Amino acid sequence: MNTLIKPINNYVRHSFIHPLLHFCPSQALTPCSHTSSDMVVTAIAPGVFGGPTNFQHPIWQYHQYLATPLPTQHPTTHVGRDIMGLISSLIILRVGTWISARIPRRLRRPLAVLTFVLVSLLVWYHFQPPASTVRAAVNFNAARLGSSVRGAAYQDPDAWMRVPGRWEVEVSADIGYLIKTGYGTRGRVKLMRDAYEKSGGILGEEGVLVVGDWDGDGVTDALSRGWQMMEEFGVDDDVAGAKRRKKHGLLRAAIESGDEEKALELGKEFGWELDALKFIPGMYDLYNRYPEKKWYIILDDDTYLVRPTLEMLLSHLDPDKPHYIGNAVGDFRARFAHGGSGIIISRKAMQKFASDKTVIATSLAVSLVETWGDKLVATTLQQLGIYLEERYAHHFNGEPPEITRVAAERFCAPIVSFHSLRTPTAMDHLARSLRPFRKPISWGTLLEVFGMPTAGGVIDRVGPLDDKTTTWKNVKSADECRRKCEVDSKRWCLAWKHDGAAAACHASPWVVPGERGSKDITASGVHEAAIVGLRARCAGD
Repeated sequence: MNTLIKPINNYVRHSFIHPLLHFCPSQALTPCSHTSSDMVVTAIAPGVFGGPTNFQHPIWQYHQYLATPLPTQHPTTHVGRDIMGLISSLIILRVGTWISARIPRRLRRPLAVLTFVLVSLLVWYHFQPPASTVRAAVNFNAARLGSSVRGAAYQDPDAWMRVPGRWEVEVSADIGYLIKTGYGTRGRVKLMRDAYEKSGGILGEEGVLVVGDWDGDGVTDALSRGWQMMEEFGVDDDVAGAKRRKKHGLLRAAIESGDEEKALELGKEFGWELDALKFIPGMYDLYNRYPEKKWYIILDDDTYLVRPTLEMLLSHLDPDKPHYIGNAVGDFRARFAHGGSGIIISRKAMQKFASDKTVIATSLAVSLVETWGDKLVATTLQQLGIYLEERYAHHFNGEPPEITRVAAERFCAPIVSFHSLRTPTAMDHLARSLRPFRKPISWGTLLEVFGMPTAGGVIDRVGPLDDKTTTWKNVKSADECRRKCEVDSKRWCLAWKHDGAAAACHASPWVVPGERGSKDITASGVHEAAIVGLRARCAGD
């Protein structure tokens, strides 16, 4: 009798109890996640699941039930599954027959061929490696499509961020920070720490790892650590690593000998090249030192994070899911988060990275020839099936405040970061300016906070030109330039500037808070009507 009952019990567990226990949403409140499971167990006769035959407390029965091992093999346990499979097959066959009967005969063969091709493509895609170009292309285009759909469907695509988050996060306690610096820029780290203290203390006493290309002043030589890890993980760096190992040796020798001038010269010459070697050792050591952190952020020594926005963003994301977010740059083959804007990686993603020796060894080898370390982070995580989540990219900024490009599509969006704060006063000025804000600030708010007074010279509201700006030649006056922006191009133009010496008018689909223009800029301005409309939209969100 017992031989018959046990398989039935196991089938009931698999088919009914486990689905019921997992029916509650993963983020449900405690009464759902515990009480419902107790009710399920108490609804079953005592003794069925291997517990005592006399009725006891339901929680005891529940733990006894969970502790009872399931047999790995038994022919009877598959009876229910086989029956359900047969029923499902019959239903699918019946539905397929019903659909087929209503399709004209001339279309049946083409549809069958099309179905076969689609299924074959899905199977082929399924077996592509995580870091393949095909998967990268699909993820890239899916992200762009999703962004377009969200932008068309919602007036405020960031409305979800303005409701209370479900995950608590304390940025000074729950985040591990990896700060990259170089010998020539080491003074920025102190300025960075001081600035964060003035604006709320993002960096805690623990959980910060500063890496560079030398040891000293609280900085860990990540390159020496990298050479050590290559030996530990069996990476052959004799050929590819010879040049970079030699350059690192020259820099260390100059530093250790006290030749400051030579060290600074070498740092400027190839410090950027050595930077790519800091990421993998830094990430590995950061996680192993602080595995309890919920999030990990990679920063340059001239990056500033806006605390209220960072807290709000992370409070809506589950750290126990593999997240990789930041300012998206690069093409579809290697879409990656720009390091200067800040790279955010969840605990789950870092766990997967730190526990995969093959991926670590591969990435250490690639770091010997890779130019951009932030790109290396992306290709490393891609090997684990973790891709950049571009939905959050528009919150990250890779510029200092005065030339931050405030575009229409992100005018109302909260901003997380600033970059290129390289002068001794830049970081301090930014921290003091943002200190009064206790809530997330939007990109549009920057125009008010950092907008420069017009007295004392022309304020450039376009900023540096690139392939996204439009230039008209033979524009004789500033008024004509303004009309080209506000009238002829009113659908997209937000700012303009007139170059009198070249008789050229430059316009942009963004506006910057402003910096002093060159002597050739005779006038510059913004499309006021468009800016007023954007501010009204933010107020209504």
